[in-house]
Amino acid sequence: KYMKNIVIFAICFFLSGCATVFSGTSQNINIKVVDTATNNFIDGCTCILNDPRGGSYTITTNPAVVSVAKGNGAIIINCTKEGYRQLNMAVGDSFNATTVVNVLFWPGFIVDAISGAYKKYPSHYVISMEKITGKN
Repeated sequence: KYMKNIVIFAICFFLSGCATVFSGTSQNINIKVVDTATNNFIDGCTCILNDPRGGSYTITTNPAVVSVAKGNGAIIINCTKEGYRQLNMAVGDSFNATTVVNVLFWPGFIVDAISGAYKKYPSHYVISMEKITGKN
């Protein structure tokens, strides 16, 4: 059993990036679209989510879970519904701490950078929309 753990560690350490192995190259993101005035879910809205690798996902349920590819850049979410406008347009990404292990073995970091696994996104996004009122 001890030897098996050493072999798994050696494969991770010498052949590929640790973040790629342990964190993967995709991530599930939970998305909620809420009305800013009531903080209630907005039914009937459509959101387009774009990941940094060029993937585009159409979301028609609220709340929703989407599996996106990790990459170098932000997730962009644009939601629409008649009578509403979106207040926030993009959310950021952050560094995956698992990649720090590759400081000792820099080729592993290259693998993580190519796969996008060195990044992680927040697991939940709340998209705020406000009702458009008529002009007086």
